[in-house]
Amino acid sequence: MNGDRDALKQQVKEANDIVGVVGSYISLRPKGPTFMGLCPFHEDSRPSFDVDPRRQRYRCWACGKHGDVFNFVQEHEKVSFPEALELLARRAGISLENFQKNPPGPSRTGMLDVMKWAAEQFQSCLLDSPQAEVARDYLGERKLSLETIRNFGLGYAPESWEWLVANAANAQKPADLLETVGLIAKRNEGRGYYDRFRDRVMFPIRDLQGRIVGFGGRILPSSSLSDRGPKYYNSSETPLFSKSDQLYGIDQARQAASKAGYLAVVEGYTDVLMAHQHGVSQVVATMGTALNARHIKKLRGIVSRVVLVFDADAGGKGGVDRALEVFVKSDLDLRIATLPEGLDPCDLIAGQGPEPFRLALEEAIDVFEYKLQAAWAKHAAGGLEGRRLAAEEMLGVLALTPDERSVKLELMVNRIAQRLLIKEETVWSRLKELRKKNEPGPRMNAAIPGDAALEEPLPERSAPAAPHERELVELLLAEPALIARSVIEIPFAEVEHPGLRHVIETLYRLHALGQTTDLDHLREPLNNERLWDRLFDFQLRGLDYPDRPDVFQKVLARFRERRLLRRKQALKNQLQEAADPETKSQLMRQYRDLENSEAKMRGDTDGAA
Repeated sequence: MNGDRDALKQQVKEANDIVGVVGSYISLRPKGPTFMGLCPFHEDSRPSFDVDPRRQRYRCWACGKHGDVFNFVQEHEKVSFPEALELLARRAGISLENFQKNPPGPSRTGMLDVMKWAAEQFQSCLLDSPQAEVARDYLGERKLSLETIRNFGLGYAPESWEWLVANAANAQKPADLLETVGLIAKRNEGRGYYDRFRDRVMFPIRDLQGRIVGFGGRILPSSSLSDRGPKYYNSSETPLFSKSDQLYGIDQARQAASKAGYLAVVEGYTDVLMAHQHGVSQVVATMGTALNARHIKKLRGIVSRVVLVFDADAGGKGGVDRALEVFVKSDLDLRIATLPEGLDPCDLIAGQGPEPFRLALEEAIDVFEYKLQAAWAKHAAGGLEGRRLAAEEMLGVLALTPDERSVKLELMVNRIAQRLLIKEETVWSRLKELRKKNEPGPRMNAAIPGDAALEEPLPERSAPAAPHERELVELLLAEPALIARSVIEIPFAEVEHPGLRHVIETLYRLHALGQTTDLDHLREPLNNERLWDRLFDFQLRGLDYPDRPDVFQKVLARFRERRLLRRKQALKNQLQEAADPETKSQLMRQYRDLENSEAKMRGDTDGAA
């Protein structure tokens, strides 16, 4: 049997040419008898990744990574050897049925299979089901053709809470596997499962190899659920999907990007679809997140130039500053294209054809120059003070970058000095001062509320939340009207779980500012995608409560009980330390009063129950 397995491994290896496999992840160019590209395993600034088709091996001459096609897939996909073997066998159309052992937990290929199956269910529903008529009308209004809908695999998830759950049961797809990939979730108290996507147009999200790893769902404008969740909702973080890593349309844009010499990054799924529909196919979109280092690493393996697309009124409101930070830190030609105010790419192309959009991409300018022009235009009328303010605005962004004097940074500082007529030494000096101000200071007392507490990064792992703390978040997300009372009754500092405390504090602040406290408005102030992803599930659980005001009363009672327990413990500690009889007597009276309050509270709670 071992000989058979070895023969099978050799068969799979021979069927997967290493140049073809590696080339499906990064761009390779021939160089003599081998192929070269940017190494995907470290921050490579010049092609140092060598793929040898004769030996069927790869080696990075900078970081030292090397191996065969199995090693590459294991490293890049972060999977075990059996999973790499399975992925490559599938790629070559080789069956492993007689050799496959069942490893603990879902395999990557099993997860990919169920995602493909779900996409087929959603698309079949969109194309054929009477339930999807409104979804078809919506896509027609967006002027998306049937060919585009089919090419990108668009679908529809009906409003029913258990449509996909029932389909999976009929198809004998394990519910726990669908839960693992983020398609369904458990109901409260283990009462079965519910669909996470409902009454939404479904956009399958594919990786570079064209495999479906997640979904984006757009709530229909006419949906009765439109006020219960965000307009766009992506898959939660799963072993297959992280929205801070994926780019929508990357599999279909890759070839066009190689020909055009750049990739354009837009903000919405329909922007990508409309661009591709009209022949501008070097276009992708982020998953509602800003461009980050993980995106850059993926993009640099394909192209050396990236064009970010903003409309005229959005370019100066944070997006360009974040792009400039990425630009300074990376070895990438990053440019900005602006569209007419109020028009996104989809509307522009649908209304005026592809040429205005194509022209905007071709005329994009580098992000530093764009920011410098915008800063100078804003402050030009201010004379000397205007120059100082423009310099401060530019340096404020550069000060957030690593404290190193790279060639790119030298060129930018030189350009600021020349454009604003300031001595270069003065610019360097001010940059040094701003960087010093940005250095982290002593940790603030967590009990003192303030803006810094909102920005404090959450720990990657923490102990499970107490049930009543989780229920509080579920209730406030499901019924924001309860926040007004919660602010009075439950100080956010009493919430012990750091992630939930962060959510509660943010909700309280939005409420105090008179702002909307729905999920869409939580994304930016929370600034934590992993946490935000979980809140949609929390909201659904809250909506599942039959009597939310009654549950809220019980949650309040639990917080009061915990508060009393803490005060009793504090009094016990004081009693042990007290030496004066009069002090002890006062403390005993206070302790008995707390016990009476606790008994009354218990009676009230029992009566309410």
